[in-house]
Amino acid sequence: MSRNAVNHDLKLTKTILFFSITLFLACFADLTWGQASYESLLGQLRGSGSFDMSAVPDRAVQAPAASALAPDDKTALIAGFRERLIGQVSSNWHHPSRIDDAIVKELGEAWSQGILEPVIVGVLSDPRLARFFPEGAKMSPEEAARMFSLYVGAELESNGHVPGVAPIEGWDAMTDRHLAMVRSGAYEPRRRGQPSLLREPGFMAELAALQGTPFSEGSRITPLIEGAASFGKRAELIRAAKKSVFLTTWAFYDDETGHHTADLLIEKKRQGLDVRLMIDKDTAGLYDKGVLAKMERAGIPVLRYQPAAKNYYEFHSKILITDGRYAVLGGMNIGNVYSHMAGSGRWRDVDVLVQGPVMRDALRFFAQAWNAQAAADGVAVRADAAAYDGDAAGSAPAAIVWNAPGEEPYILLSMLKAVYGATERINIENAIIVMLPAMHQALMDARARGVEVNILSNSLETIGDKMMGAMILGSFPELIRAGANVYLKEGGLDTRLHSKTMTVDGVYGSVGSFNLQPRSIRYVMEVAANFSDRAAVAELDASFGRAIAKAKRARKARDLDIPYMPVKDLVHRLMFNQL
Repeated sequence: MSRNAVNHDLKLTKTILFFSITLFLACFADLTWGQASYESLLGQLRGSGSFDMSAVPDRAVQAPAASALAPDDKTALIAGFRERLIGQVSSNWHHPSRIDDAIVKELGEAWSQGILEPVIVGVLSDPRLARFFPEGAKMSPEEAARMFSLYVGAELESNGHVPGVAPIEGWDAMTDRHLAMVRSGAYEPRRRGQPSLLREPGFMAELAALQGTPFSEGSRITPLIEGAASFGKRAELIRAAKKSVFLTTWAFYDDETGHHTADLLIEKKRQGLDVRLMIDKDTAGLYDKGVLAKMERAGIPVLRYQPAAKNYYEFHSKILITDGRYAVLGGMNIGNVYSHMAGSGRWRDVDVLVQGPVMRDALRFFAQAWNAQAAADGVAVRADAAAYDGDAAGSAPAAIVWNAPGEEPYILLSMLKAVYGATERINIENAIIVMLPAMHQALMDARARGVEVNILSNSLETIGDKMMGAMILGSFPELIRAGANVYLKEGGLDTRLHSKTMTVDGVYGSVGSFNLQPRSIRYVMEVAANFSDRAAVAELDASFGRAIAKAKRARKARDLDIPYMPVKDLVHRLMFNQL
């Protein structure tokens, strides 16, 4: 083996090992926020391979085959690794840096012998480490192993450790480039009290160029705040549909809301309408427990999004389109916690009803997403992105914007541009804010201009996981010191905040599926509606005002109640892309 090959293998191994450290020290931080378990995850992991595997051989990364030991000897070998690792972790929990080299050595040997997965599962399963893991973490060891494979695969490819795969752009370079893009143009940022740039047609043209989609005049945006408003409108639109019903979602729950929605779709299919559903592949196995199969038996095509070459990409877009004339989009998946139809969970979330010429964007988004996955899956049916042929529905300029994994984050760019156009007030309501460097700088610059910055997100109570809580709440201290107003929703997991909205200066709004977190930039398909509809913005601002009146204001950093997690910095440093 050449020296270069040896160096590459060592680099690759060390990357894998450090992520293994992070995985079991943090109990993987329950990054899916304690979602329900699903069956045969470990079997799926073994069946699909430990890392991202594609049709191109030099893109594949594969762990060594398990050593040819007798079963008893292999069990003893795994147990030996487990005992040594548990001893190191339990005796150095508050000083993880002391054991980096020792853990690398142990896990390096486990990886080289093809038993890294059972070693990790064994460590996570051991009751002696239970006291070290974050409260509220609900992932089983098998689930952690499954997620570990996807997240490590993403990091390996993203950081250039896979032959033939170019690394993605680093955060420093991307932040500098994005800030240069949004700061360029004919308009200098204005101080508080001056006319808002979001009222300037030229500035809005620059924003449209950055978001990759022009604004369509004559559109109408209607906020659908909380589940009853959104799901009532969804049911009305589906029942009234005459030609087609297209639905995309991240999750389709096997509960009252899921079956009610499925029954509506099945009835429309029975009537001969073109009915289609697109969902993220991983969550399709996590939540549906039969409701998707029920729709498929009725003849509804269900596409499960997952590009073959990038099995860690995720589909998080939520949009309902009926007859090509109406769309509902925003943060809500199909489930009781969103609709409030049944059960104890009543999450706060926001959708919007979209009408008018902006529907061209909605149809184009659905057609691109559907056709790409249909081609990969060999599905014959295709979606038509024919131009909207209806009349104006209002007087507002609006656009539907999306982020596709591996491409420019157009939603983020539009948000950054809007922040730099602000002269009065920025209201941000978002479920997961692991502060992106560019957004952090934009908000700090807004405060330096005297712009009021208000942020509403989840508290530790509604996050429910100490590690994720440390990441989200740790985003705010510097902004608080700069004078931003940070509010935290309280009340427990059943009343979690799930919305993703922003308004600026009372004239501009954005509502969608986009969380302000690194993973949404790197690997997730997201969609949002951007608009200059003053009536809609006024309604969103009023709802925001009611929400912050009930929330806890963090006047100082200590009011955030950031949980102490010794491995927080390690997770932040090694897994920032995955947060």
